[in-house]
Amino acid sequence: MTNPDFSKAFQANCQLNSILGIMNLKSYKLGNLILNSNKLVACDPLVFPTTEPFNTNIKPGSYPVIVSVAYNQNNHDPIVAYAMLRFGEQIPTRWEMATRFGEDINSLKVGEKFGYYVDSGIGCFMDAEAGQIIYDSLLNTEIYEETLNGKLDELLEENDSFGFMWANMCIDESTAINVIAFAVGVGDGFYPSYFGYDVENNIVSIVTICLSGDLELIL
Repeated sequence: MTNPDFSKAFQANCQLNSILGIMNLKSYKLGNLILNSNKLVACDPLVFPTTEPFNTNIKPGSYPVIVSVAYNQNNHDPIVAYAMLRFGEQIPTRWEMATRFGEDINSLKVGEKFGYYVDSGIGCFMDAEAGQIIYDSLLNTEIYEETLNGKLDELLEENDSFGFMWANMCIDESTAINVIAFAVGVGDGFYPSYFGYDVENNIVSIVTICLSGDLELIL
């Protein structure tokens, strides 16, 4: 089965046909993600920060995180529908589901997907090292508000500059690694990600689908 071209979701004048109806899409850059290792994680950072990284290694660097936000016909009630981490300017020509250790795409039945669970309404991209630091902070700090989880939670609550909760928080000042987190879809759920490859088979982006159900991108 050929996967859709998810890059359309970040183009001007794109619309999304979903269970919520026809919605207009608009993109926002949330900042650059710092990867110091080659291990990328997409997860719920408040509940599952130690989620296994993807099998695919990513060259360390600084990469933009962009979300595609869906609005109803009255441009109210913004919903993050797609989130992208972009590794280059090349245009993806094919997409493959992102997997973690022990996951085999060939084992999936029709309609099944690999992805990550969200139990706090928040998803993210981050370095695997950042996830371990967040987890260690939770174990070693008695007061929740003083943990990195608590600080990220507070930052999310304070920041709705685009109409939805999001945060770009440094996890370790010595390495500058950070977590870029954002409200996903309509809340808790299960969200798959896909790597985009260019004509030379290089990975140029990864996109997480932040809405459930049948989705159609319309340009």
